[in-house]
This record gives sequence, structure tokens and C-alpha cells, in this order.
Amino acid sequence: MNGTMIFQLVTSSAGFAAGSVFLKRYADSGAWTDLGTAFGIFAVSNLLYVPILARGLAQGAAMSSMAHPIVVSTLGVVIFGEKLGPYNLTGLAMALITIWLFSMAQHTA
Repeated sequence: MNGTMIFQLVTSSAGFAAGSVFLKRYADSGAWTDLGTAFGIFAVSNLLYVPILARGLAQGAAMSSMAHPIVVSTLGVVIFGEKLGPYNLTGLAMALITIWLFSMAQHTA
């Protein structure tokens, strides 16, 4: 996995989280601009996610499912000041190791 793919993985995961925020805002307020913004963010995030899936559906899905908790936890710490305990940090370390192990797998076509 090269730097571009890591960027795509982190950016698409952050985009999916941001899109969910705008969907929640739409559910609360009914503002169509929030719905349009959410769809736009999801569209860009999916386009960034396509090259990851091109490496293999299982590999891409596993890497994405591990990137989401990392991104969301990072946002929680930075934006909301959450404190992570030893179990949380261990889980995040295991998620990083999972991404690394899946990225080392050879793509066969």
C-alpha cells in the first residue's frame, strides 16, 4: 500500500463520517442543503474508495472497517476532547495492525 492509497482510505473514511453528520443535520432540520451536501460528500468519498476496492472486495472492506474507528476516535479526541483508555488505545493499535497486514497482502488477478 502506497501513500496515495493510505490517503484515499483515510479521506474516504473521514468523508463517510462527515456525510453522516450532514445526514443527521438534515434529519434534525429538514434543510435540503444538508441533504445535498451529504450526498456530495458521499459521492466523493465513494470515488476515493473505488481504488481500494479494486485491490479486492474483502481486503478493501476490511481496511475500511478498520479505518472508520480510527478516524472517528481521532475526531472525538481532537474535536470533543475525549480521553482514550488503555483498552481503547489497544483496539486502535490492533486496527492499525489490521490495516497494515491487509495492505501487505498481494493482489492476484
